[in-house]
Amino acid sequence: MEYTEGTVTKEKQVSIHPYEYEQASNGYLMAIVAVIVGVPLPIVNVLASLIYYLSNLKSSYFIKWHSLQAVLAQLIIVPFNSIAWGWTFAIMWQDSKVSVFFVIYIFFVLILNIAEFIAVIATSSKVRNGENVRWAVVANITDALCKPNNKN
Repeated sequence: MEYTEGTVTKEKQVSIHPYEYEQASNGYLMAIVAVIVGVPLPIVNVLASLIYYLSNLKSSYFIKWHSLQAVLAQLIIVPFNSIAWGWTFAIMWQDSKVSVFFVIYIFFVLILNIAEFIAVIATSSKVRNGENVRWAVVANITDALCKPNNKN
């Protein structure tokens, strides 16, 4: 399956080389690798994905687009994780009692992170196999930020 931008017409169809599928899927895997290293710091995942995106700015549109979508997907999770870590440290340092709201929020953040982790693995696998995966809200933002003819 080939990735095409916009309406598929024979004149506008852009072919993707097989090695580009693997490079594009690696943008999603950067976040998973960063989880192993940076579990205590939520921003590490975003930085790993951002560094991968910046290192592929001269690559094809397909690779840049998927690398940027991976960065934006990570940015959505950061505020939730940051609040969870901040709240946890505040409870530890102030010797406060753990409230029901804290437990519910931590449970929500864990479910959100597990869902994101599974979605990233599935997306990476599909992109590696040549399927174009567009995340619901993130894809529209990625389209606005990443233009096919823009080299920056």
